[in-house]
This record gives sequence, structure tokens and C-alpha cells, in this order.
Amino acid sequence: MKKLVPDPPPVLCVGPGLSHDQALRKAVEHLKQAIEYASSLTDLKNEQNELTLNYALLDMRISKALLAIALAASPVTIPI
Repeated sequence: MKKLVPDPPPVLCVGPGLSHDQALRKAVEHLKQAIEYASSLTDLKNEQNELTLNYALLDMRISKALLAIALAASPVTIPI
């Protein structure tokens, strides 16, 4: 049977108490992975390539949230 909802990536770790440095490091990891996913796409008509693109988009969104934490002027964590 086909799985309808994919498992979250194992590196998903945005939560309370995440420091600015940790957020920056994780953002770099997610952006690197997103670039690798997107770079590997050749034919978007293929179901596997569509899934790969979805993973890339998820990593980019996670990166955006991590960068918002890292770039905040206050050391207080930002609720997501």
C-alpha cells in the first residue's frame, strides 16, 4: 500500500531553546540538503522527482524558520 504522508526528515529539530549558533548550523545543513535535492532533479513528470522536490521545499522552509531564529535581535527563542 502506498504511504500517503512521508516521514519527517530525521534532522528536523526546530523547537524551544534552540540557540542562535545551533539554528545557523542547522540552517546551513538544511539549505545544503535542499540544494542537493533540487540539483538532482531532471524530470518532474516522474513521481520520485516530485517527492524529491517536496523534500527540497520542506528543507528550505525549515531553513527559513531557523534563520529567523538566528537573525532575531533577542536571545529569546521564536515560537514557530
